[in-house]
Amino acid sequence: MRTIKNIKAICFFVALGLLVSCGGGGGNSDGDPVVNLPAKSNLSLPANGENCSVYTVVASDNTKAEISFSWTSATYATSYFLVVTQAGTEVFKKEISTTSYKVVLDKGKTYSWTVTAKNKDGVNASATNSFTTPGNPIGNYVPYAAIINFSINKNTSMASLSWIGKDEDSTTADLKYDIEIKKDNVVIQSLTNQTVTSIADFAAVLNATYQIKINTIDKSGSYSTSIVTYTYK
Repeated sequence: MRTIKNIKAICFFVALGLLVSCGGGGGNSDGDPVVNLPAKSNLSLPANGENCSVYTVVASDNTKAEISFSWTSATYATSYFLVVTQAGTEVFKKEISTTSYKVVLDKGKTYSWTVTAKNKDGVNASATNSFTTPGNPIGNYVPYAAIINFSINKNTSMASLSWIGKDEDSTTADLKYDIEIKKDNVVIQSLTNQTVTSIADFAAVLNATYQIKINTIDKSGSYSTSIVTYTYK
C-alpha cells in the first residue's frame, strides 16, 4: 500500500513539474517571445484631399486656424506619433496616447499628415493624407499629397502602382511627379518630372518590403510628398 502511495506522489510531482515548465514565460510554442506589432491606423479627419471643414478660429491671430485631427485606434498600439508637414518640411510632431488632437496651423496652406502607431515591439505608419486649411493662401497653394494606390496580385506576383494628384490652383495637367520605389531600402526605380499617373507593372518578391515615395510638383515648383510602405507576404 505504501509503495502505491509513493508511486502516486512521484507521478503527481512529475506532472506538476511538466506543467510549470510548459507554462508562463509569455512565449510561443517554440519558446520565442511573442511579438505583437501595432496595426495601422486609418486617418479620419481632416478629410483627404479636401478643404478643412472642422476647425476653430484662433481669436488672437487671424492668420491661424486650430485644426482637429482624428484617426482610428490601432490594435496593440500604446501611443501614436502625429506628424504634420508643409511643402516637405515637418511643422508638427508629437507622441499622443489618444486618437485625436488639435494643432494650430497657418491658414490657406496645404498640409500632409501621417499617424504612426507604436508599442514596445515596433511601429506601423498610416497612409499619408493631405488637406488645405481655410482662408486665403499666401502665394500659391502647395499641391495635395498624391493618393497612392499600390497592390500586388498574389496569383501572378505582379505589383501595380498608380496615384491621383490634385492642386487648388493648378490643373491636373500642370502637375508633375517624382517617383521613387525601394525594395528592402534599396532603390529599384527612380523617375523624375513625370506627367503620367501610373507606371508599368513589375515583378514583386515574396517577403520583401516596398516603399513608394511620390513628390507632387505644381507649375510654381511647390511640392508635397506621399509615402506608403507595403510588405508582400
